[in-house]
Amino acid sequence: MNETIVHLKQSLKTLNLTEAAQIVDESLMEAEEHQWTCREFLQRLLRYELVRREEKQLARRYKWASFPEVKTLDEFRLEEQPSLSKRQFQQLRELLWLEQNYNLILLGPPGVGNYRKNLVMERIERTSRYFNECTLISFHNTSE
Repeated sequence: MNETIVHLKQSLKTLNLTEAAQIVDESLMEAEEHQWTCREFLQRLLRYELVRREEKQLARRYKWASFPEVKTLDEFRLEEQPSLSKRQFQQLRELLWLEQNYNLILLGPPGVGNYRKNLVMERIERTSRYFNECTLISFHNTSE
């Protein structure tokens, strides 16, 4: 490995950019192959670091919350819930209820596909802003 790349990796690690340090070799080869400018290379490297940090942070929050199961709105089967129209569901997916500080509880009688859990969170960028600010309450079905 080139001494310059080793030094670059060490500098990135020293700056706590560990994710970027792991992919700097491949990124440099890709940059040479596609003839990226310095700006493009740096932008892609830093974007990767930021995305990985957000993913790790979200994973830590899920672990800390000790959810028994995590489901997303993408996994919600609308056809099994006749009381919810497609239009209403799309409005829920826009997450405006988060910005308006509303709580959302998906609730139904036993045996109609409540996913055997109590919380459905959409895993998109906007959700992570609210995740640490929410009070999470879990209800357990005692009849099971």
